[in-house]
Amino acid sequence: MAAQDELGNPSALDYVLKGGGRLFVADFGTSNYTYIGETHDVNQNFEVTKNTIPSTESCPAGVLLEYVESTVLNINFSSYSYTPGNVARFFLGETTTGQTAVTDEAVIIDSASPGTYADLGYINITAVEVKDETDTTTYVEGTDYTISKPGGLLGIINGGGIIDGDTLHVTLSADAAGEEVQYLKGESKTVTLKFEGCAQNGEPVIVDFYKVELAGSGDAPLKGTEPVTISFTGGCTPDPTKSATGTISQYATMRYINAQV
Repeated sequence: MAAQDELGNPSALDYVLKGGGRLFVADFGTSNYTYIGETHDVNQNFEVTKNTIPSTESCPAGVLLEYVESTVLNINFSSYSYTPGNVARFFLGETTTGQTAVTDEAVIIDSASPGTYADLGYINITAVEVKDETDTTTYVEGTDYTISKPGGLLGIINGGGIIDGDTLHVTLSADAAGEEVQYLKGESKTVTLKFEGCAQNGEPVIVDFYKVELAGSGDAPLKGTEPVTISFTGGCTPDPTKSATGTISQYATMRYINAQV
């Protein structure tokens, strides 16, 4: 059985690393957080602009005052959880409901081609029957065709009873499948992030990033020789609602669990 978090959601890892922790995300303006996974790699930096106030009392005009102003707080992190939600966030996509179970579903292959695979339009195939266009000949699996049940591909065997251009009548059954991720359906999302874990020195902390424009960063490998992570980057912009609540910063707040000496 796959590891789960305390809400029964899938969890790749169920422990907190020193210098790592857990990340939660909510759509900006809401308080319904989703657990997005364990992380050991959270980095922060900020950008500043240099401003000057000119002096009008000298000729030519000099500089009366120089000051710096923070403009944006950046965050980037990696998660071990290759979940549908994280893949959708990475690829600026959406999650949709997956395939429902079907029984004795009729599928027509218009023009079979030996040596190739035909897409049946379903995955998680559990049973299949293949006939000719007149429904009088039933083809034999392993002699006339093969079936890749996970991906729903019907392979036409060279030298079998199915010839080039044949129309096939397929009857299939398939189990329900998990969520689907539709890639590139929009722009980066504005979210609120909460980090719960340990800083690099091992001190337990909670960090709230109030308003983050979140997008994927780098590659999102499907398979690798090392444990697969999925990485994100985001720019924190001011959340003006925080001023009304008495919060000093409009960007983020780090809270230490233990009293600091």
